[in-house]
This record gives sequence, structure tokens and C-alpha cells, in this order.
Amino acid sequence: MPTPTVPFALSRRGLFRLAGVAALSAATVSSVAACGQETISGPALDTLTAQLRAARADAADATAAATVIADYAAALGIVAAQRTEHADALETEIARATGASTGTSTTASTTTPAPTTPPPDLAAVREMLTSSAGSAANAARNESGYRAGLLGSISASCTVSALVVLA
Repeated sequence: MPTPTVPFALSRRGLFRLAGVAALSAATVSSVAACGQETISGPALDTLTAQLRAARADAADATAAATVIADYAAALGIVAAQRTEHADALETEIARATGASTGTSTTASTTTPAPTTPPPDLAAVREMLTSSAGSAANAARNESGYRAGLLGSISASCTVSALVVLA
């Protein structure tokens, strides 16, 4: 005698769960696909490149200032290291979004030569960081996803460096 089978029954709650999982899966797949295919050029690329140049310049200035401001040498070293990390993250994002390999054309076009002027004083470093924070915040408003988060994080870090680390 064959075993009786019960037709597949789905409760209302089960149906909602299934619909929710399907919607979430579709959103995740489309987000991942969009992240992998997105490329940049024009103003968006110019904005990231400007942020990269500012990060490299701020790191160089903080390093130079650390050599003459002994009381803040450690704090300026932290600022220089963080701004270098910002530059590296921006360079990686530019390379990813343009399809270039990291460390090729973006490095050559955005490196800042060693400053030939005297090292900036502490107030000048704070002012540069405040300017960089504002610039990154404005750039974040025009982006979405990872880039907006990256630029927002850079803005927050620069603000903390200017107001807390170099206080």
C-alpha cells in the first residue's frame, strides 16, 4: 500500500518569510553585482583623485611638522600614518573602480613631492585637516555605498585628528 503524501502546504507566515528571504537575496545579489561592475570617470574620478592628493599632502606635512614640534611629534606621527592609510584606501578604490592595478598610474599622478618650504606649524596642520575633513564630507554627499562610507570615515578621522589628537 502506498504511503499517502500530503501536498505541500505553506502557511501565511511561511509565505511572508519566503517572500522576505527572496527579496533579501535578490537585493544582496544585485548589490554585489553592482559593486563589482561599477566604474568611475570624469567628476567622480577627479573627486577621489583630489582626496588622494590631499591625503598624501597632509601626511607629508604632518611628518615634516613632527620633526620640528617635539611636544606633538607622536601625535603628528599618528596623523601622518592615518592620512597615509586614507591615501592607500583611496588609491585602492580608484584602481578597483577604473580597472587599473594598484600602484601604477594613480601613484605616479598623485604623488606629492617633498615640501621645499619650512614645515607647517601646529595651527597650519589643524587647518589642513579641517579643510580635508570638509572636503571629504562634501564629496561623500555625492557618492553612495562604499565610497560614501570611505569618504565619510576620512572626514571623521580628519576632524578627530584636528580637534582631539592635536589638541
